[in-house]
Amino acid sequence: MTKRNISFVVVLAAVAALIALLVYGLKGGSGGSLGAISVPKRAVPDFSLTLFDGSGAQTAGGTFSKADLLGHPAVVNFWASWCPPCKEEAPHLERVWQEYKDRGVIFLGIDVDDNEGDARAFIKKYGITYRNGPDESDIGLDFGRLGLPETFFIDREGQIVGKFAGAINSEQLRTFIEELLQ
Repeated sequence: MTKRNISFVVVLAAVAALIALLVYGLKGGSGGSLGAISVPKRAVPDFSLTLFDGSGAQTAGGTFSKADLLGHPAVVNFWASWCPPCKEEAPHLERVWQEYKDRGVIFLGIDVDDNEGDARAFIKKYGITYRNGPDESDIGLDFGRLGLPETFFIDREGQIVGKFAGAINSEQLRTFIEELLQ
């Protein structure tokens, strides 16, 4: 084998290895998997969110802040109307919100990198009735959001105690919420 052929084989092997790592990561390989993620317990960052109003199911309006979470278990979901997994999880979030809202659990949706018309259409299409607003001041970065969708679970003391990356389903939501209610 010539020196040129050896170099070609080495480069080809390196490219193949990089492609394999990329595919492994995208499929949820170890360390990059989607789902429940262990996070160190920490305080929710200070934030103020202007809520959507007048879009069918969303009529609350006003603002929502960290102070509104205190004393309640909470689910904070970061989403966007253009995000396919967000569309997949939207009915689950609304369903579980309906099940737990009378038990003092707060749900808050924070729309990321979207335009208002598309966000309002998403809320209407999926019949979302819990509070939602646009992330106009990088609230997601302060929470530690890395992608979409991501859901954070907050205890009554205002501490982030759990995180789920990717589309969450009803069973997974119930499991996290039941832990928050204990």
